[in-house]
Amino acid sequence: MSNVPESFLRLASYNIRNPCDKPPNDWVSRLPRLLALLNRHDVAIAGLQEAMKMQIDGIMTEGSWAYTGVAREDGVEKGEYSCIIYRKDRFICHGSKTFWLSETPDVAGSRSWDTACTRICTWATFTDKKTGLEFTHFNTHLDHRSKLAQINGIKLIFQKMKEISPKGPVVLTGDFNVLPEDEVIAHAEKFMRNSTKITETPLVGPTYTFTGYRVMKDGVEPPHKGPIDYIFVNDEFHVRNLFVFDDSENDLYPSDHFPLVADLY
Repeated sequence: MSNVPESFLRLASYNIRNPCDKPPNDWVSRLPRLLALLNRHDVAIAGLQEAMKMQIDGIMTEGSWAYTGVAREDGVEKGEYSCIIYRKDRFICHGSKTFWLSETPDVAGSRSWDTACTRICTWATFTDKKTGLEFTHFNTHLDHRSKLAQINGIKLIFQKMKEISPKGPVVLTGDFNVLPEDEVIAHAEKFMRNSTKITETPLVGPTYTFTGYRVMKDGVEPPHKGPIDYIFVNDEFHVRNLFVFDDSENDLYPSDHFPLVADLY
């Protein structure tokens, strides 16, 4: 029995860390922790970052999930995804596409603005079968080095958003690789509302989202004092609750990021 009222859409932004770490933070070890967190907290839909195809396949083996999105290097399966996973018994996905954060957004693998990596945004339209709500979900992972790529990337996302979903409920999730005071966030807040500023109840959990696997106890300081992961919504959504879930098993985390999770209505 879910602990989330049916009128709420529990949505997450979650950088799940690509599968490059050694035990005990290798993907085989982390997958059960990640699935347990998603199930324990009744997450219904999530924008993932850094997901590789083998990681997505692992999540899908749990049986309750479906996903949409393509890989950033070739537009098929090579490289990281910014995919959206969703409970297949709850949502109908009506359509989905991915564009590249570059001067040629329709060209798979394209890069611009001195970006350190190929960067993408995946979007999809859904119907929530529990509530009948139709909405569009955008999910991205901005560059971690080039400020030019970050700024132009977020501008492109809002330009595309205006074309793709000019009306109706819209949500944007992502690892923006910047802290709240950054100009990237200031730009985003011109177009959408930052969930951390409009939540109707206080944030539950840490005020930061990246740990680098550091065990956050006994006075340990996080690498960043604030979040680098975000959920933005347009005026069609309200944020009832907001969480940063810091679940661990024997001081081991599912990822080097904590998920940011919002109850939307």
